[in-house]
Amino acid sequence: MSRIPILSLFVLLSLSLAGCSDPPLINALDDGDEKLALTLIEQGADINARNRADDPVLAVAIRDGYEEVVQSLLHKNVDVNAKGDLGVTPLMLAISGEHPELARALIERGADVNAEDRMGNNAMIIMPLKDDVQLIQLLIDKGAGVNKVNKNGLSPLMVASFLGHVEIMKLLLAQGAKVDAQTVDGSTALMRAARQGHVEAVRLLLANGADPKLRNSDGEMAITWARKHNRQEVMELLTAAGD
Repeated sequence: MSRIPILSLFVLLSLSLAGCSDPPLINALDDGDEKLALTLIEQGADINARNRADDPVLAVAIRDGYEEVVQSLLHKNVDVNAKGDLGVTPLMLAISGEHPELARALIERGADVNAEDRMGNNAMIIMPLKDDVQLIQLLIDKGAGVNKVNKNGLSPLMVASFLGHVEIMKLLLAQGAKVDAQTVDGSTALMRAARQGHVEAVRLLLANGADPKLRNSDGEMAITWARKHNRQEVMELLTAAGD
């Protein structure tokens, strides 16, 4: 039978004497001691433990970028759908934290692509910071809806438009994303792309029938947003489309 290394035993005893309320595995990750964390996992530490903020071990490991720890946790069949305090899932953290390979590994292990946080966001709405069309295609293949909206009415197309992810936008539109969907305050994907000055995104939306004359709850159109932020080329596109 294998024994806990002396170092691990010492750390466990020290944490206990110190009255620390976080589990040893969480503390090892917070201290940046990936080697100790891996040892504790192999020695039977609670892989579904949570910290004082109610974040599970898997979420902490993903957030801090400990990919080897995440792979070890997955090998031990950790709960891949364990939500943190705000309802954020490990998959959402992997996507937003720019860990596409971890996101794919989580999906392979059964991560729920439609799980929502407290704001109604799911993995599709979180959206990677890079134009990773393959990852979005995987989410769609696993059943994520392209017209899912959060509590504010924000859709995946709106997020992709704001980020200027033209390839993801093309995929979403091809899959039936509503080009003129509006949020609770009336904003659209076109308004968001215009605000950021994403010329190709604006051009793509217009080519797919986006209405440049739609107004939000403040009476603003896409060109209003472009003008506020001095997006000259976008303003020219919108003016031509409006005419």
